[in-house]
Amino acid sequence: MNPEAAARPSTHAGELAARVARVMNDVIALRRHLHAHPELSGEEQQTAAHIAGLLEAEGIPVRRGIGGHGLLARIETDAERPWVALRADMDALPIPNGKQCDWASGVDGVSHACGHDAHAAMLYGAARVLHSMRDALNRNVACIFQPAEETASGARAMLADGVFRDIRPERIHALHVYPWLPAGSLGLKDGPMCAAADMFDVEIEGHGGHAARPHECVDVILIASHIIQALHHIVSRRVNPLNPAVLTIGQIHAGSAANVIPGCARFSGTVRSLHPETHEEIRLRMDRIIRQTAETWGAVARFHMRQAIPVLTNDESVMALVRRKLGRHLPETPLIELEEPSMGGEDFADFLEEIPGALIRLGTGGDPSTRYPLHHPCFDVDESALETGVAALASLCLD
Repeated sequence: MNPEAAARPSTHAGELAARVARVMNDVIALRRHLHAHPELSGEEQQTAAHIAGLLEAEGIPVRRGIGGHGLLARIETDAERPWVALRADMDALPIPNGKQCDWASGVDGVSHACGHDAHAAMLYGAARVLHSMRDALNRNVACIFQPAEETASGARAMLADGVFRDIRPERIHALHVYPWLPAGSLGLKDGPMCAAADMFDVEIEGHGGHAARPHECVDVILIASHIIQALHHIVSRRVNPLNPAVLTIGQIHAGSAANVIPGCARFSGTVRSLHPETHEEIRLRMDRIIRQTAETWGAVARFHMRQAIPVLTNDESVMALVRRKLGRHLPETPLIELEEPSMGGEDFADFLEEIPGALIRLGTGGDPSTRYPLHHPCFDVDESALETGVAALASLCLD
């Protein structure tokens, strides 16, 4: 018999909705607490401690300090039963807060501009719901609270640190807020969901000097500007237009005074695509452009690229199961089939390379204040959508 069709009766949608409703005040309170106290990637000590304390107060055991500040909360019904995993990220971004609200970030230059506060709060709520329904479960549930998603290092660190050393989930699920879908809807997609993302750094060494005597210098700012212009033409002129790709430079640093030509310039950015051959073509072109342009002007350039995140691919059989479960347990929730993947990266892909699973989009766009894009200083979520998120996560573990 298919274990998903085991004899235990399924929980009625009304019972799930009632149990979710009972935890929502605490879910929203946690989301606002995390929003007001954001911590950067790798620094989530207080965030993790707060979440772990809340879970342990409900009688849910938590293993701490996995791959940094990662948490594993276990809802165990029977040691012989299979496991399902749910994952949420916890870290904030080095982006200043741009909102005016009582729970705005209290940390200068740091904010939850990507919804990870909502992700962690919803998983906390789902864990409480599932714990209260454990007598009706025929699965064990692992709730993973992951650090350092924004630096694309947290999932890999938790896997390397043995987050699954005692268990082996048969599938894993995650939600990500999405301001471009109506609040309370769920976005579904088979196959590629998010792009692979590489991070790169370039350092150019020349010869500095007085701004009035540029002929005596090797001007690294001029050289960097030539390189950056050329790099931005790679996607439009060297990549198959049927293969989506993005090259973005997000940082550039050089100089300390207006009248001094610096001796060193650095810039960094990211490359994203959905096809490995596209990634390799871009990397080769970047290496050639950077090296040859620097040499032409008498400078030395160093180029380093590292793979941060593989393509996030939703398993089609898991997605079929997701559609059945959501349709059965959340019959009133709009399910929207997404036509295109995102060029954003998401290190949940590292978990999917180990375990079949799927990422779902949670619509959080309500009025204009909740339609700012991800990573915008004014990004916010329509909190009414969190109830759908809690119910969706819990429903994926029910039979």
